[in-house]
Amino acid sequence: MFWIGTFHQVVRDDNEAALPCFTRALDLATRANDRLTMSYALRHIGFVDHMAGRLDEARTHFAESTRLRRELGFLPGVAANLIGLAYLAAQQERRDDAGALLEEAAELAESTMSHGVLRWIAEAREELSLPRENQPEAMTRKA
Repeated sequence: MFWIGTFHQVVRDDNEAALPCFTRALDLATRANDRLTMSYALRHIGFVDHMAGRLDEARTHFAESTRLRRELGFLPGVAANLIGLAYLAAQQERRDDAGALLEEAAELAESTMSHGVLRWIAEAREELSLPRENQPEAMTRKA
């Protein structure tokens, strides 16, 4: 159910069709105590809420997904979720929180060598105009 929802959300850009799939995936994963799938379903429900302008609900879903990922030790996933939370914080005029979330995300992504997540963080910093103060030398060199 999760992957069907992902297809609708990512390929078809149809959050309305995706939401029931994610909700069902969350229900099934909860019954099976599959916390990783729960975290993915919650993350993508958070994206649906975010796109619909339900920022508080999106924040709740991202935060719960992040909590589960921390419990599981899935640090690249935590870092990825912190990016979403940073975007929400910036939209809610909490720029200091957004910067702190991106800082934590960068630390986690660096410690786990999550290069793709580091690229997402750099894109978020640029889009949100939140430069990193203590950027490692490798991140500041031009390619």
